[in-house]
Amino acid sequence: MSIFEFPFYKIWGIKSVYELHESEMIVCKLMKRKFQNNISRMGILTHLLNGSLLSVPFVIFINLTNTNPSIIIGILYSVVIWLVTLLPVHKLITGESISENPYGYQPALVSIIGHFIYGIMLYYSYMTLGGLLN
Repeated sequence: MSIFEFPFYKIWGIKSVYELHESEMIVCKLMKRKFQNNISRMGILTHLLNGSLLSVPFVIFINLTNTNPSIIIGILYSVVIWLVTLLPVHKLITGESISENPYGYQPALVSIIGHFIYGIMLYYSYMTLGGLLN
């Protein structure tokens, strides 16, 4: 997901990649630092940590429900994450509305495609690591 997002960050800036924008704003608020309109190492680390932590409920869901993992389940999970954790909180974290983004619908498209990629990677990671753990 991050590899997909970084070219858009380089072209349009941090406000064009919702997840990076939120991660950097969280770091700025926690470290009482002024937002510099770019992503810091701590912002990238926060972004990767969030993605890693959000994989845990996916694994718990698959194991508790005895669901056969699939790419579709991974993508559905990533869309739920997008709907639950990004859409309602973006303005609270960044102070900026998704609907008023200067790049229009493009950042939302980048974000949802990034989440699709995240869901696919969750599936493949689960299948690879799950096989090693059993």
